[in-house]
Amino acid sequence: ELGVPSELLEVIFNSELNENEDLENSILNCSNLNSSFGSIIKKALISNASKAGTSNRNVSNSINATLVDRSFQCLGPFYGLPNKLKELIKLYKGIDEMYDWQDECLRLPAIESRKNLIYALPTSGGKTLVAEILMFREIMCYRRNAIFILPYVSIVQEKVWALSPFGIALDFLVEEYASSKGIYPPRKRRRKNSVYVATIEKALGIINSLIESGRLHEIGLIVVDELHLIGEEGRGATLEACLTKIMFLKADIQIIGMSATIGNLPDISKFLNADIYTKNFRPVELVEYVKCGKEICKVNWNYSEDSDLLVEVMKIDYKYSESLQKIDPDMLGGLVMDIVPKGSCLIFCASKKNCENVTNLLCRLCKPELKNYKKEEKEQLIHALKDEGGELCDILRVSVQYGIAYHHSGLTSDERRLIEEGFRSGVIYVICCTSTLAAGVNLPARRVILRSPYIGRDFINLSRYKQMVGRAGRAGLGEVGDSILITQPQDLPKVKELLMSPMNQALSGMHLLEGKGLRHLLLSCISLGIANTRPQLQQVAKYTLLAVQSEVLAVDLKKLVDNIIKNLFKLGALKESCGKIKEKVTPHGDVSVKMDTSTVNDSLHESTQTKTKKVVVLSNSTKLVVSELGCAAIKGGLELSRAHLLYEDLSDAQTCLVLQGHLHLLYLVTPYETADQIKPNMQVYYDIFTRLKPNELKVAKTLGITESVAVKMRSNNNIKNVPERVINRFYVTLMLYDLWNEMPVFQVSEKYQITRGIVQNLMTVAATFATNVVNFCEELEEFWPYAYLLKGMGQRLSHCCVKELLPLMELPAVKQSRARQLYNAGYKTLQSIAKANAADLVGSIEFMSNRVANQLIAASKMLLLERVENLREEAQDVLDGVQNIDTSFNQSKRS
Repeated sequence: ELGVPSELLEVIFNSELNENEDLENSILNCSNLNSSFGSIIKKALISNASKAGTSNRNVSNSINATLVDRSFQCLGPFYGLPNKLKELIKLYKGIDEMYDWQDECLRLPAIESRKNLIYALPTSGGKTLVAEILMFREIMCYRRNAIFILPYVSIVQEKVWALSPFGIALDFLVEEYASSKGIYPPRKRRRKNSVYVATIEKALGIINSLIESGRLHEIGLIVVDELHLIGEEGRGATLEACLTKIMFLKADIQIIGMSATIGNLPDISKFLNADIYTKNFRPVELVEYVKCGKEICKVNWNYSEDSDLLVEVMKIDYKYSESLQKIDPDMLGGLVMDIVPKGSCLIFCASKKNCENVTNLLCRLCKPELKNYKKEEKEQLIHALKDEGGELCDILRVSVQYGIAYHHSGLTSDERRLIEEGFRSGVIYVICCTSTLAAGVNLPARRVILRSPYIGRDFINLSRYKQMVGRAGRAGLGEVGDSILITQPQDLPKVKELLMSPMNQALSGMHLLEGKGLRHLLLSCISLGIANTRPQLQQVAKYTLLAVQSEVLAVDLKKLVDNIIKNLFKLGALKESCGKIKEKVTPHGDVSVKMDTSTVNDSLHESTQTKTKKVVVLSNSTKLVVSELGCAAIKGGLELSRAHLLYEDLSDAQTCLVLQGHLHLLYLVTPYETADQIKPNMQVYYDIFTRLKPNELKVAKTLGITESVAVKMRSNNNIKNVPERVINRFYVTLMLYDLWNEMPVFQVSEKYQITRGIVQNLMTVAATFATNVVNFCEELEEFWPYAYLLKGMGQRLSHCCVKELLPLMELPAVKQSRARQLYNAGYKTLQSIAKANAADLVGSIEFMSNRVANQLIAASKMLLLERVENLREEAQDVLDGVQNIDTSFNQSKRS
């Protein structure tokens, strides 16, 4: 089950069989899409049996035509929607009129004909509003559900908040699919439609579960934000797999992709069979500068000669003293003081440490009078930041008084949220941040400064540059925004090269790491019944972005698919459908397996042993079957190498599981990726180990971490008898254990010398992984006890707080400190928040804006409405069951 050593298994294809059979008919015979509607499929197959060249698309379309009413119901003059929506957009977004490009885009032929569409505009151009209007149309006018795919958990939560007021007013549900939130398949709704706001990974889970349950027709629209992420290593392959399935199944689902930074739109258009709409629109003019020494040059995008690219416009001199010149040679303080406090400024730094250093530097350079600007609001913000973690870092304690803060992943999500809200309200007017803020948070500023042309040690690319400078300029707050890229003389030639380079391309990563991404896609397709023979899998691969770019990437797609099929057998993810081993090749069998005997010299035993080598011969008609391990990996959303590791860890623990507390169970749900990334401080590790209680020590010893191992850790001696991954993973488990026992994030951060943002993120990642492990165990009968023992751990890991706060922490993005504030102010349930007045919330909760208060109330109402709908659906299910029993009883009486 766990795979066969490569020297004992050989998988080959029977090349003598006809490889040119009709692929479309082969796919037709395999696909079990909409399997719950067997009679309809049967009729479609019979009626088309005599037609040569019938494709799966025809069958799928006949099924969809039977099942889904695709008619458009016009509800009003606002793009088919009622004028009420226009009023809601003004109320909740502050938008009076649509931009011309938005109006043009919403009237495109692709929108009317429901063809796939990609639209690309600069950052801050208003792309999201178009996507949201299209989702409202899908839900209200076509009466089908929509999936909104976003890159990060925090953005999903922010979008759930933003859409909830519209859902309340327009009578649809907004369902969150991020971290441990969301169920598979989504609950079937009889009365309301839903927008599923999901991360990339969760969106794939939604689509897989709907295919498996025969309910894919419930989805009418998929919107993908930041479409260029399809070229990102790792997650890009997941997004590509998600969209490939929709394209391959030819489902009646419109795909809308939006991006500001993509250089090869024709490739993506071909992949999605989509129209392209592009504009160079910005609501506010952006002027770009490059600063080198005292010279400031304007970027001239209309250059004809390379020498015309940078045009010197001024030499700056802020009359720095000699001492100031030493600590701020780039005159960053002067560039900031030009516009604050009336204007705002984002400073992008190369690293997290650099963000903090620049924040400190600006506090030394800024005028003391800045402390008096919005002094009371700053004190409220400092108080709120202290409440968030129980403590406040030394840098922010000083810098916030000047209206300056830093922002990176080392902060907790609540700290980042408070700083963002402070920036929006003008209490904070300078944020020193990493480049991730440009991708993940909408915080436009009057001026954007790039501290250097580097991210970490890497020189920036044009896409990342455009994304950062695109944050300059805010609609309604001035007619212009500017950006300044600070560079040193030695880097100036590279900066010019950067500005003259084409936009970066989004290239498929499906083939990387021996086809890891494509392997996961093909295994999933076999499991779902989408494709289960070699030709059908080759056909699936032709629908990928990788197929479009195979020539550019020098990938032999057919050979790659064949190698993946072989590897899936060797990894134990596929098994022979015939069930029995055949001793010779039989050309008509589904799978032919022959046994070769070879002699292997085993030096460990100094003897000659005879081992059997199994040869699997596959033909084009071989039906591939996913093994139990493969199914478990798919259901758990795990890559096969991780699935093997998890299987081994769970098997090892079966004989010695320590249940005197939660520590051993927490070890089993400690995410491998995080354990690989966090390197233990061995002195800290040793100190913590020596303070473990007897039952906790028992867990450590069960894992092989004894007192002697701990001593070796302290002295940094080589440890041979315990794998490094086990030692690292147990260190992370101890962090989780403290969080589980409600130790504040700040204290855990100091105890383990890990930034508090990483500590908090550990809870989110562990919550997701715990859910994955439960799904994995539910597919393997031998692990049934784990499924019961681990169930519910994901939800608790999401929060790690006292029980009375749990109901409040069901709200998107509400962490422990905000939940505690609400609880202490008398808002102890979702109902109490839903009934609240925004002004009362603002008065009761420190540093809460009207915007956040209204969104919080709407999010509470949305959660309560979802619960009501769940209860209604459950009641209807019971009634339907009773009616079926009555019908069966009456029929039996008549017979």
